[in-house]
Amino acid sequence: MWTTPSFLKFEGLDACIALLVDKNFIDALPFVFPNWQYNIYQSTDLKSFASVIYVDEKYIIDSPFMEKQKRYRDPANALCSLIVELAWERLREDAKLLCLHGAAIEFAGKLVIFPSTRRAGKSTLTVALAATGKKVFTDDFLPLSVAKDGHLLGVSSGISPRLRLPVPEQIGERAKQYINSRGSVSNNQYKYVKPISEELAKFGETAPVGSLVFLERSEDIEPVIELVSKSEALASLIRQNFSRAMNAAGILKLLAFITDTSPAYRLKYDDVEDAIKLLERQFQSWSMEEPLIGKDLNASLFESVPDVEYEIGKIDVTEGQLMHAKGVTEIERDGKRFLTGRDGRSIHFLNEGAAIIWRLLVEPTSNDEAIEMLSALYPDHPVDAIRKDVVSTLNDFARNGMIQRTTI
Repeated sequence: MWTTPSFLKFEGLDACIALLVDKNFIDALPFVFPNWQYNIYQSTDLKSFASVIYVDEKYIIDSPFMEKQKRYRDPANALCSLIVELAWERLREDAKLLCLHGAAIEFAGKLVIFPSTRRAGKSTLTVALAATGKKVFTDDFLPLSVAKDGHLLGVSSGISPRLRLPVPEQIGERAKQYINSRGSVSNNQYKYVKPISEELAKFGETAPVGSLVFLERSEDIEPVIELVSKSEALASLIRQNFSRAMNAAGILKLLAFITDTSPAYRLKYDDVEDAIKLLERQFQSWSMEEPLIGKDLNASLFESVPDVEYEIGKIDVTEGQLMHAKGVTEIERDGKRFLTGRDGRSIHFLNEGAAIIWRLLVEPTSNDEAIEMLSALYPDHPVDAIRKDVVSTLNDFARNGMIQRTTI
C-alpha cells in the first residue's frame, strides 16, 4: 500500500526529507529512530535535503548532495543509507560539529568511544553492553561539540544500534535474550535492535568524552586491554572523522586534544561477555578531571585557510631550494609527525623517511641535498632507491601545498 506524498522532519534539523513510500517504510521508522523525535507532514514550506521514493519495488534515495541515486529493496537498507544523509545534514546545519565514526557507550557518566574498525564487533558489543544496562549513545557515528564552558561533549542521535547478521555465538546468552525481547526491523544482512527509552540516549543528549578503546577481535583469544600510544590513537582518529566546516588544521588540533586528554586502549577479545567484564572493571570510575578546551584552541578550530602566494602542485621539486610552506599545521606525538595540507582539507601522517625529509626542509634544501643526507643516514640502501623515494616524497609535499620554492 502506498502513502500519499509527505515530508519527514527530524528534531534539530531545519530541512526535511520528501517521501513517497509504502507502509513498510513508515512502520520501520520507530524501530530505527526511537529516541530521535520526528514528524510526518502532508505539506510544508521547509526545504528538502533528500527524498525517498518507492517505485518498482525499490526505495530510491536521492539528494543534491549525493553523487548518484541509491536504490534498495527493503526498508532496513534504505534507512541505513538515509542515516548517512541525516548525519551529513546535521553537519551542514551545525558547522561546529565534528563526527567520529564509531560507537559510544556511557560508563560512570563519561563516554567510552570505540572507533570504527572493520569486522571488529563494535555494534555487537554495543548491543551486549545495552543488555547490561549501559546507556548507548551510538553504534555508528558520534557528533562532538565544544560546550560554552570548554568541555568536549559527545552528542547522541537517538538511533537504534544495527547488528550485522548472523549474530555471532560469542555475543553471549544475556545479549541474545535482550535482542529477542526488544523490537526490531531487519533483513538478511542487518537487524536494528530497538532499545527501550532509558537504554538509548535521546537526540541531543550529551556526555563528556572519557576514553578511546580500539577493538581487535580474534578467535580463541583471552581478552586483554592494553594502552595505545597517543600517536597511534591520533593516526587512527584521522581516518575515522568527518566534518563540513572545519579545516584540516582545526580537525587535527581537536583530534590531538582528544588523544592528549582521553587515554586510549586496545581491547583484544573473542568472547563478548568476557570483554564486557574487562571494560566494566577498567571504567567503573574516573580519577581524572574533565579537560577544558581553551578559548584560543576553540577559536582556531574554524579559522579559514590562509591565502598563499604560490600555486599548489606547480613546483618542479628536482630544481632549486625548497622549504616549508606558510600555513601548514604540524603536530608531533611520540616522535611521529602529523601535517595538514595547504588545501585545508587533508591531514598527513609521515613515515620515518618522510619525517626526516620534512625536518631537513626547515631550512632551504635541494632535492640533491636531501638525497645526500639520506644516503649518509642509510648507507646500506641503494642510492637510486633513495633518490626515487625523496623525489616521490617531495612531490607529495608539493601536491598538498606543504612546501614552496625559496627565492634566495
